[in-house]
Amino acid sequence: MDRADAALLEALQADSSRPLAELAERVGLSPSACHRRVRGLEERGLVAGYSARLDPRRLGLMVEVFVEITLTSQSREAMDRFEQAVGAFDDILECHLMSGQADYILRVAAEDLDHYDRIHRNCLARLPGVSAMHSSFAIRRIKRMAGYPVPRG
Repeated sequence: MDRADAALLEALQADSSRPLAELAERVGLSPSACHRRVRGLEERGLVAGYSARLDPRRLGLMVEVFVEITLTSQSREAMDRFEQAVGAFDDILECHLMSGQADYILRVAAEDLDHYDRIHRNCLARLPGVSAMHSSFAIRRIKRMAGYPVPRG
């Protein structure tokens, strides 16, 4: 990856809705060269897709919860069952397999504590193979992920 590709990736992460001509101007390429490079980055899997970044508070999601999960067993079958079940619940925004004390960390967004209680009862409590679950509530977001650091070529 060269500097132009890195600049394109940074620009796309910042705002992928920009018109191609504006993107090309920002990174110092012609529109046709910019288009070819973006297609190449997509084909190589560096750009996995495009989406809008929504404001959870404007959607009424005022509570963000990180849930540490410990399973009764770390067998492949137990982990596969758990991971498959997690995929079936839209209320679970993210799930990460972890090293350390917890086997997984989940991220959940809720309207309020009553809503989180319903998510806990109807979703989290139904996950298979869980021996322990610890919820931590985010008080305030200090920094939001704006994208991954892009190595310069």
